[in-house]
Amino acid sequence: MVEKRDMETGDRDVLFLFDTTHAAMEAEEAIIDAGFWCDIVPRPPEAKTTLCGLAIEVRAADSADIGRLLEEEGIRYDLFQPEERQT
Repeated sequence: MVEKRDMETGDRDVLFLFDTTHAAMEAEEAIIDAGFWCDIVPRPPEAKTTLCGLAIEVRAADSADIGRLLEEEGIRYDLFQPEERQT
């Protein structure tokens, strides 16, 4: 898997993983409504297979704020750390 990096900061993107597709779609809506950039992408093959097939990619610099947002919204997630990715 190829990692994307923020061209300005060099930060790697981070993936949020979800139990259900419904949770992923709710999270996407909450993230966009809060003014953050995100993209729906396939779940990485090296992530737990018990999770849904979708993931949300966000900028690493925003990941802590987005994590807090999702917790406030009651949306459960797993965070897929950049160092877990294979290049």
